[in-house]
Amino acid sequence: MRFGRVVASFCLGLAALPATAEVVNKIVALVDGDPITAHEVRRYGEERRAANAPYDQLLDAVITEKLIEKEIASRKIVAKREDVDKYIQEVMTRNKMNEDQFNKALKQQGSTMDQYRTRIKNEMERSALVGQELHGEAPEITDADIEHYYDQHKEAFATKSAVTVSDIFFPFQQGMTQNDALRVVEQAKQVKAMADSGQSFAALARRYSQGPGAQNGGLIGTFKRGEMAPQLEQIAFGMPVGEVSGPIVGPTGVHLMRIDSAQTNGPRVGLDQVKDEIRTALHNQAMDERFRDWIAKNLKSKHHIEVLN
Repeated sequence: MRFGRVVASFCLGLAALPATAEVVNKIVALVDGDPITAHEVRRYGEERRAANAPYDQLLDAVITEKLIEKEIASRKIVAKREDVDKYIQEVMTRNKMNEDQFNKALKQQGSTMDQYRTRIKNEMERSALVGQELHGEAPEITDADIEHYYDQHKEAFATKSAVTVSDIFFPFQQGMTQNDALRVVEQAKQVKAMADSGQSFAALARRYSQGPGAQNGGLIGTFKRGEMAPQLEQIAFGMPVGEVSGPIVGPTGVHLMRIDSAQTNGPRVGLDQVKDEIRTALHNQAMDERFRDWIAKNLKSKHHIEVLN
């Protein structure tokens, strides 16, 4: 009798397994006939610590990623090894690291030079796609645009002696592929969008950051010039107080920085001194908007996308 109950329970357990597997592996979308499963969408959100983000937003992000991968492959875009080497050398130089120090920094984040090289190669291929698609007429940036930006960001051009920084950090993990690294960058972009929409940076830091200061709302301290990594310092001392940076990709992960306050020791930098810098920032902003528009209006129309119920 007991044996019968065990067998019955065992059979009931087996009967439940296919239903669970069906839910996990349910196909929720097709891109040119290639399936996207519910598991992929859930994993995408979990890897970015954005599991509570709207489902439609996560699914759209996965679809967009697959479209970009397909476009890169169809155009046979391949980054040259020497270009990857040159980029990595520039990163080491900016961070004042030799190869051994750089390898140790990667190891501390559970990564290797080969994995980092793969990530950079993939980012370069993506950048090449952007370059190919946005090679047309450059956006017009007028002197009036530059003056308006300068006047709207007065604090950014004051001579700063120290800045108080909050940071949301998304580390690269051991064994990551280039696609995994891109997902980390995409997660940072999503959190940046949340901050831009008015959500509390401190709350976002407590929820998403995996770096120091996460439990303090991302606050990592006050820094004078020369006390931060050169890449981060250049951005931090050039940002307006209260603004959240775009994703900053470093050797060990991705940062979103906010300048909480700044100490100044001199007058504003003159417009003539920063005119080219502002023009570049406005140009990059316009090109980013063009790329997003191209994805929405052109790339998606070239492929058959079917979202299933």
